[in-house]
Amino acid sequence: MNWSFPKPVIAPANILLAVLLFIAVTQIISAYLLTQQQWTGIRVTATAADTLLIKSISANSPASGKLAAGETLLGLQVDGKLLTIKPLLNGYAPLSPATFAQRAEFYQQQQTLHQAFTQHAQVTFVTTTGKTVALTPAAHTPVAAIPAVFWLLGLANMISPLVGALVWTYRPYQKASLFLLLHSLLYYVFAVSGAGVIATEFYMEPGALRQNLLLQATGINFAATLILVILCDLPKPLVRGLWLFWLVMGFTALSTANYHYGWIETPGHIFYIQYPFLYVIVLGIIALQLRQTRRQPVERASLHVLAAAFMLPNAIIIALHVFPILLGKPPIVGNISALLLFNLMAIGLGVGILRYRLFAIEFWWLKSMLWVVGGLLVAGIDVGLMTLLQLRGDYVLAMSVIIAGFLYFPLRQWLLDKIIPMERQNLSDFLPALSTNLGDALSKETFEQRWQESLLQRFLPLHIEKLSAQVTTTHLSDNGLHLDVPSLGNQHAWRLTGKQRAARLFNKTDVKHTESLLTVARMASNASETRQQAILEERRRIMHDLHDSVGAKLLTLSHKLPDATHREDVRQALMTLRETVRLSQQASPTKLVDNIADWRAEIAGRAEAAEVRLRWRQDERLDACQLCPRRILQVSQILREAVSNALRHAEPETLEVGFALSNNKLHLIVTNDGKISPPERWQAGTGVNGIRHRVAALGGEVGFYCSDPPQSKITVHIAVPLQV
Repeated sequence: MNWSFPKPVIAPANILLAVLLFIAVTQIISAYLLTQQQWTGIRVTATAADTLLIKSISANSPASGKLAAGETLLGLQVDGKLLTIKPLLNGYAPLSPATFAQRAEFYQQQQTLHQAFTQHAQVTFVTTTGKTVALTPAAHTPVAAIPAVFWLLGLANMISPLVGALVWTYRPYQKASLFLLLHSLLYYVFAVSGAGVIATEFYMEPGALRQNLLLQATGINFAATLILVILCDLPKPLVRGLWLFWLVMGFTALSTANYHYGWIETPGHIFYIQYPFLYVIVLGIIALQLRQTRRQPVERASLHVLAAAFMLPNAIIIALHVFPILLGKPPIVGNISALLLFNLMAIGLGVGILRYRLFAIEFWWLKSMLWVVGGLLVAGIDVGLMTLLQLRGDYVLAMSVIIAGFLYFPLRQWLLDKIIPMERQNLSDFLPALSTNLGDALSKETFEQRWQESLLQRFLPLHIEKLSAQVTTTHLSDNGLHLDVPSLGNQHAWRLTGKQRAARLFNKTDVKHTESLLTVARMASNASETRQQAILEERRRIMHDLHDSVGAKLLTLSHKLPDATHREDVRQALMTLRETVRLSQQASPTKLVDNIADWRAEIAGRAEAAEVRLRWRQDERLDACQLCPRRILQVSQILREAVSNALRHAEPETLEVGFALSNNKLHLIVTNDGKISPPERWQAGTGVNGIRHRVAALGGEVGFYCSDPPQSKITVHIAVPLQV
């Protein structure tokens, strides 16, 4: 069965205003109902001895001047009898009675109190000290006398319907969006009804109380079961069609009607017994969703935030509010705390909207939410100051605006920087990092690698892959899950998946910034390539001239010189020249093992000519190493000089050459026996200074060591860093 809705024709801003209007009207109606209750001006709190401690006496109230804060009320004197006052609605959960008989007794207590207040001209209070005070309750409660907790709960509970409205506005085609909106509105019905009960002074007329509890039961029952329905649909649909929705809604309607009309008494508790079982069922659904979202990181992240937002507050409420009631104990978390904890679900969804982009809500809703929070902050401070300081409204409003300004704007700035730091980072802030990445790149391959590294650094994607298809411009795919970026050479493309480790989706700003960075990177690559081409052309020309002129003369000289040593020196110079010419024409790094093979062939020939036994050692880990041509040439000359010194001055029987890799350094070890003298006695001109100079130019280290007799050997140990 397909699920579709027509696209809303009302602008999102108007939807938000409509929800705010609904909230305001609901609060006004609830406040009006409170004003219809009788008023004594006494605010009390329950004690362990089933008495009521007076917290405050409102000025100009019927009890003003007759009772004082700190006194303890024992009960009411009615027709010569003492009517004990139980801990009433402000300290007692009206949904707590475990049986229908206990609930009927609770209703009867409210009826008795109602008759005591309405059927006598005066109400006589008795304190624990025996003092009796007769007063006439006012027929209506002034608006200013409504407890501040009622207004504060009203402000706090606005979070849930606002989040639901925002999500539904942008995703009206998804079942989960509708279920979330229904959940938030039903919870708001429960919260407003509960706040009205909490704000009641001593009692509530039984008929009004029954209707209030019906609203509470309806709101929280349906809101709770909608959690199950939402998690069956997100992030992966576990069932098809709407049969599950209608099934759980029907069951919830029967359960609520049974509670209200008292048909069948459920074991354990007539109301709260269902919630531990519902919690376990939802945990099972989350486990199924975890299996469904395996290897799907974005969906798994969405599930995590949904599960945390829905389940953690409910776990606290069930553990500290529901279980004590089921055990016949007073709840550890009272009504006010429970209402505030329920709002953690909406707060968790807000975090999910910003961090995980649930339901693909656009970023500008964050500004709308901050605007609402700013208004709520001013209103909350205004109500608090009026209650605490009893000041005039115009003074209080001015103070509220000033205090809210000092609190709201720094908090807003901190939240924006904390929650969405990347969206607030200017493109110019990333240019130094891009410049650093591309600064030492020389070849096209290196530039492409550094471009990929820059993309990873900029967006922290969960995954990046190379696409064979050509992409001319940066664009979004899969509703922002992927960002396809052209390569510098436009030969292929890079696909980035899951911005910020799948915490966010890519957006149009990312496309714009990436295009700008791509332009800068291409300009740097093209400029470097042009410069490198000019350098290589000039180098080739010079090297060809050297080879044609100096090389020819060296070759002629090697045939004319009578001394064999001199002829060997000339041949070595000619080999160095040819190697220099060859390597100077290469721009990209080469495999180290290929050059080691050439060096081994050269040294083996020289050792054989000198009748010296050669021992060669080579680390297998060097197979994956590469060196740039300049460093290859330097290492070649160092090795050639070390071998020449050994063959020429020591006249050895054995020559050992070894290559090893350690700590990202290339270790070159040349060892020989023969005519040995300690290094400190060596004279200048043996090539030692040349070796030291070249090793220092490479940022390496060199050591000359002489072993003790009788088998004395000279070892030259050279270590140079590997740099590609």
